[in-house]
Amino acid sequence: MALLSSARFRDDPVLERIAARDTSAYLRQGHQGEHVTTIQFALIDLGYEIPDGATGYFGGQTADAVKLFQESHELDHDAIVGADTLAVLDDAWALPFADRNEWLSWQERPIPEFNFTRKNELDRQTLGSLYAFNPLGAPLPLEFQDGLLLGLEWLLNPRGSPDGMFTPPASWGAGPLDTYHCHVVLAKNPTPDPAWGAVRSLAAGVRNRARLMQLVANTSAPIGTPAWTEAYRELLLDPTSAGTTLFAEAYADVLKEVLLVGRATGQFAWLLWHTFEEPRWRPPGLTSDSPQRSWWNAIAPYPTDLTRTPFSATEDDVIANTVPLIDLQFFIDRQQLITVLGPSYAEPGAIVHLETNRIDAAAKGLPYP
Repeated sequence: MALLSSARFRDDPVLERIAARDTSAYLRQGHQGEHVTTIQFALIDLGYEIPDGATGYFGGQTADAVKLFQESHELDHDAIVGADTLAVLDDAWALPFADRNEWLSWQERPIPEFNFTRKNELDRQTLGSLYAFNPLGAPLPLEFQDGLLLGLEWLLNPRGSPDGMFTPPASWGAGPLDTYHCHVVLAKNPTPDPAWGAVRSLAAGVRNRARLMQLVANTSAPIGTPAWTEAYRELLLDPTSAGTTLFAEAYADVLKEVLLVGRATGQFAWLLWHTFEEPRWRPPGLTSDSPQRSWWNAIAPYPTDLTRTPFSATEDDVIANTVPLIDLQFFIDRQQLITVLGPSYAEPGAIVHLETNRIDAAAKGLPYP
């Protein structure tokens, strides 16, 4: 049984022995190994200097860093990583339950103003603050608001994932490189009622309206540039652009129809989430078909918790098992303001002045502009 609580230390056999007060495992000068490297990184990342870095060798520099850590936490400063020292160090990294790769991603990811991490979610929960929806985005029906918020809270669970505590995260953050949309879908089993054709027709109308507005914006500037984004934003917020109502209201009408047809047929839609979208920014070794990437929750007749899908996130599996209706595309800023629109990320991006060229460059690891 694991005694340690942080993702950095939990299940490391040597560190777990230390936590169990096996004095023969205590770390001191002259020791070496991956467990020493882990301790060194934990100290360095907390601001305790080890000039030579995390070499895996417990030398004088590491001993000095351990002593400083012990002194700052009123522990016996004996330069030995024993059970008491490890317990305090473990507590420092316990929440969120994130390994070092995830921790580094919080510092390194492009577009940080829209990278709402699991650390941000932990801070939000600690302060008791609430998410808010941007009034310039889609006026979501209450069922979709609840389903979206419930999904985000599970995906950003700072204590683990929807699978439970101490489990690998379902996402490293809500942002344009990881989790920025969910698909509104029907399960193909049972066969969807023909009444759902009305929803798909409405959704097609919204996509066509967006396409027409983008063509107009194209006459102002090259697509995806800041100037194009501002031109598209003006069109999205203009009720006379390619329609008679605000685009966001027309988009929300599709979601309302999803609920109406669901009640009439007894077939209810799901929110299908695919996380870790951009391969370059995924955890090491995570593949496109990993179960860690694919989740869903029901929105009606009542919202449900997130669970793993019985199929993978690959395009073939999704097509084989679901009928797409429309997508909820969203960005969350550091003030917990959620901007939802669609059918693509260009729409909420335009509302928050985030150009698609910047997102595309970040996904490829390219400098911008």
